[in-house]
Amino acid sequence: MHINRIKRYIMIDNKRKQIWRQLWLDIHFYLGLWVGAFLVIIGLTGSVLVFSQEIDEWLNPELLTVTLPQHIQEWDEPRTYPIPQIILAAQQVAAQNSIITMIYGPRHKEGVFAVYADQESGDWQRIFIDPYQATVTGVRSYSEAEWFPDYLIDFIFQLHFSLLLGTNGIVLVAIIALLMMISLTTGLIIWWPKMGQWRKALTIKWNAGAIRLNFDLHKTFSFYFCVVLGASLLSGVYMNINEPFVWVTQQFSPATRESPHRFVSIPSAEKPPLRIDQVWTIASDQFPEGELNSISVPDSDIGVYVITQKNIPGLSSFWSERHIAIDQYSGEILDVRAPDTRRSAGETFLDWQWPLHSGNAFGWMGRILIFLCGLVCPIIYFTGLIRWKQKRRICKFKVNTRRTTVPANEQSGDVI
Repeated sequence: MHINRIKRYIMIDNKRKQIWRQLWLDIHFYLGLWVGAFLVIIGLTGSVLVFSQEIDEWLNPELLTVTLPQHIQEWDEPRTYPIPQIILAAQQVAAQNSIITMIYGPRHKEGVFAVYADQESGDWQRIFIDPYQATVTGVRSYSEAEWFPDYLIDFIFQLHFSLLLGTNGIVLVAIIALLMMISLTTGLIIWWPKMGQWRKALTIKWNAGAIRLNFDLHKTFSFYFCVVLGASLLSGVYMNINEPFVWVTQQFSPATRESPHRFVSIPSAEKPPLRIDQVWTIASDQFPEGELNSISVPDSDIGVYVITQKNIPGLSSFWSERHIAIDQYSGEILDVRAPDTRRSAGETFLDWQWPLHSGNAFGWMGRILIFLCGLVCPIIYFTGLIRWKQKRRICKFKVNTRRTTVPANEQSGDVI
């Protein structure tokens, strides 16, 4: 009696496991089948964007790179023109009534300044300035209404983070990333091997038949890249729907601060807004180490300047940046974000999202890993698609077999 109860319990438990496994399998298959197709596009474009700046400079050297003057080549640290001269050069070619909204410093010694100028119509420009001569190397113009950017890297970038669908596309890509994280998780649950079968689960049997080989390729590539792919998907959600992402993080880590851009300046009738160069002087006097990465200009009367410094010695082995929020009237430093000023685990988590997504957190090794992760996406998708078709053929074969054998059995029964 006792043995029968145990057997019955085992049978019920096995049946329950089979039901759950089928549920995870269905979720994994259908999410992968329909949403995974978009992941192919996002993954391949992401691989290109890992090296987007190098590719853009290679395609447009006269626009994005300069030759160091002879007298500057001898200096250990080439001196660029002051920021006011860079801004003045940009303003001379900017469209009428444009407002400077962002300045990016040179990426390297042969790089250029990139000055962003916005217009009331929503159109905008990127103006590139030679840092050693304060002359314009070229201008890229963008329209508020354009669907397809005219420049290759810009087109790939728009396709990557919005599928060329504007604001709705940005949200859609975030949803796709969330659904693919679910597919990745269910795939890991289905894949998880039984005791003693880990070697079989982690290797590819190259001399196997087509069905087994396809299955091995799908599961092994998915497993070995699941951590990198999962981190890339999660960080993509962070960038596309930033405020909800930060809010959720704050629920788990209440001490996490808002973005530096969310701070506000206190308007003063006595003090006019500070110029960009004045703000940079305040930031560099307080934090002299590091190079200029970017200056974000306030977008309203209560907005703040946000200065970003890069390549700060001794700050972090993985991501050496500092973000400084400054009141546009008083010049007061309102907030400093850097690896040495984090106040919570949530801030550390948020600070890692972009470095992980781009691979920059681990230098060239990290960038190559993210590059390969994007290339793996089509392999995972198409091997999964083939696997789905193989299962459909097997199911159809079983159904047809039952249809042909049942009448024959019934007929033989009649004869008997």
